[in-house]
Amino acid sequence: MKKFSQQAAANFVPLLARIILFLAFVPIGWHHAMDMGNFGGDAGARLRELGIVSASDTMPSPFPGRPAPDGITLVRSPAPTPTPGPQDTPPIPIAAADAAGYQTRALHELTIAFDNLRLPKPHVWAWTVAVFELLGGAFLLIGLFSRIWAGGLLVWSIALVGLSAATLAQSWGSLWTPTDPNSAFLRATALSQYSLIVLSAGLLLTGPGKWSLDGFIFRRGGGDGGEEE
Repeated sequence: MKKFSQQAAANFVPLLARIILFLAFVPIGWHHAMDMGNFGGDAGARLRELGIVSASDTMPSPFPGRPAPDGITLVRSPAPTPTPGPQDTPPIPIAAADAAGYQTRALHELTIAFDNLRLPKPHVWAWTVAVFELLGGAFLLIGLFSRIWAGGLLVWSIALVGLSAATLAQSWGSLWTPTDPNSAFLRATALSQYSLIVLSAGLLLTGPGKWSLDGFIFRRGGGDGGEEE
């Protein structure tokens, strides 16, 4: 019985941790990398200043073969109601485009957050995080180079606590007010964030266990507890 519990602690628990981290990071990483977001107001204007390309910027110009008139930035316009005649749909001026929103990849939610922290090249940081969310979560699931990915996700999990809407004091304080209905959502969010930190740190320190590619590839160099890396 003791041997079984030791095997479970060394292999089954790390497996569960890898599955949870996969579910926590890969779907949001897919959203950041593949989905489109709509950024209006100051966020859209700031993304334009940073040189982020909008989806509308890649649309064909309604002025084929010649430049657009001075002072007009072209964006995609809504599909017009069919009317008789060969009239072309006029371009939308930039002011109207701002009102409609600035469409680009959803990962630039992170770009705006990093820019608010005054980090240089915030879009590069955003792409780095999206790649770590996707690849880190996926490689953790199969247990390949687990300590490296766990370390990266540990850093990002800690950063998420600081990037959350609530302050650190509010987040920590909500843990001690479980009967307050106003802090229930904040408390659940804080607990989930701290849980990701604990799971990532555990995998970084103990390894993924034998039930992983690391355990299979490096088994000659490790013992029962997954110290193969």
